Amino acid sequence: MNTIYRGIGIGNNSVQAEAFRISPRKTLPELSKTFPNVEHEMVRYQDALAAFVRQLDAKSAQANENSVKEILYAQSVMAQDPELADSVLQNIKEGWSAESAVQLGMQKFTQELLGASDEFGERIADLKEIEYRIIQWLLHDVEEDKLPTSGEIIVVAEDLSPLETAAFTDVVKGVVTEKGGPTSHTAIICRQLGIPAIVACTDALKINNGTSLLVNPTMGTVEINGKLDVNQKFWWQDLKKINSPLAKVFANVGSVKDAEKVKKLNAQGVGLLRTEIFFLNTKTTPSQEEQTKIYSEVIAACPDGEIVFRTIDAGSDKPITFLIFAEEANPALGVRGQRLYKSNPKFFTEQLAAIYQAAQNNNRVSDVLVMAPMIATASEASEFSNLARNIGFKKVGIMVEIPSIISEIVQLKGVVDFISVGTNDLSQYLFAADRQSAELATLLNPWQPALLKALKEICDHAEQVGIKVGVCGEAASDPLLCVFLMGIGVTTLSSGAGALSAVQDVVSRISLSQAKAAVNVALGAKSAQEAKEFVLGSLQG
Repeated sequence: MNTIYRGIGIGNNSVQAEAFRISPRKTLPELSKTFPNVEHEMVRYQDALAAFVRQLDAKSAQANENSVKEILYAQSVMAQDPELADSVLQNIKEGWSAESAVQLGMQKFTQELLGASDEFGERIADLKEIEYRIIQWLLHDVEEDKLPTSGEIIVVAEDLSPLETAAFTDVVKGVVTEKGGPTSHTAIICRQLGIPAIVACTDALKINNGTSLLVNPTMGTVEINGKLDVNQKFWWQDLKKINSPLAKVFANVGSVKDAEKVKKLNAQGVGLLRTEIFFLNTKTTPSQEEQTKIYSEVIAACPDGEIVFRTIDAGSDKPITFLIFAEEANPALGVRGQRLYKSNPKFFTEQLAAIYQAAQNNNRVSDVLVMAPMIATASEASEFSNLARNIGFKKVGIMVEIPSIISEIVQLKGVVDFISVGTNDLSQYLFAADRQSAELATLLNPWQPALLKALKEICDHAEQVGIKVGVCGEAASDPLLCVFLMGIGVTTLSSGAGALSAVQDVVSRISLSQAKAAVNVALGAKSAQEAKEFVLGSLQG
């Protein structure tokens, strides 16, 4: 029997290829207080920082996916934080070498900004990545693993930085990482690129370079010397087509290019249009007219059907330069999303007005809906609804991603027309587990029974008051999980472009009885893996 390792699967396709091990990180130099030439060390640091930022900007310009651009931009902003720079320069003045000054400055910055705990996962990983890369430039040691230019490989690593994934070419057929989770940088990028991956695979580093691997993301397995079935079918392909699908399949969009792509893929609408992505590189507040132009262009590129604009989802963990927000010890629990309205009312009002004008410009007022992120109470939902309806919107919704709003859904009759569940954030708040934490990745698996029960409760409450439910988190990009979602009453599934075709095919084959049966078995599971296996078994049996 071949050795099988387990983790969290990303994607649908099983792939077979040889392992290509990414070299482990080099050890950082020991701290050195040698009272160097202060001016010289300052120049060295500033030159290395500038070189790293240029590297990020160059990779961002080459990247084809917005998810990659967004992550690289966030790292660039973080690297250039004035407080971090001041701390590093102060360390140099105190006699530390530039390399040591960067390490000490990063330690202080991490503790002050995020707290000393490793529970902040990927954001701490971002800071460690910045530290490592700047020191690489200081040491003139910026060589990276060169991927093969031909053949097929499965990249195996402890974890992958955005810079490393940005270098992927067509030779990369799969990814296996020891760390990461379903919403980690690696998972997001692999999902967007359509690369099957197994993340949070604790045995990943046992895999030797050149080993033949079979990666099966549906079951979350890596099989050593496993053989790919040349006649492989997706689990759903033996199911018969039905006449009346239980849900519409929408797409997640963050640019004109995204909109054009999903239109070609026959998306039935846009379930999540991320407006913050348009402003990642914007230093000054865009005028209402400038916003109208941006939104008009993206609406024009969108497929027919509804287009759901999410108002800007930003905060100190997703910095947008022109918005007013304070630094926070725990940004995930801070002033994010709609909570920024109190300090930025003019921008939020103008954003809604610009979206409405853009809808008018495209003669699609009836198609364009708006929703607000980070709504915790019925009163917050009402405040947003009144604001949007006063501008002219007929259909208004909210994101359900904070557990407190679940019990208040029954109070939203006549307040909102729909809700959209963001399973990524809902998971992190439900399990008190940072969504970017490698150590807590198993809790963030969207198949966790507690999350499945919470999703059913959401749909039950919404059904009581006639509110439609959609899902736009990563759960809606998992074709198997979509069966469960349709069984509990979700009528709109909004997936990433990479999963759109698979979700469309599944939705076209699942009857109400099959979906209900999937719900019954899933709710009886005691683990995420068991829930997944139960649902798959119900469909294959």
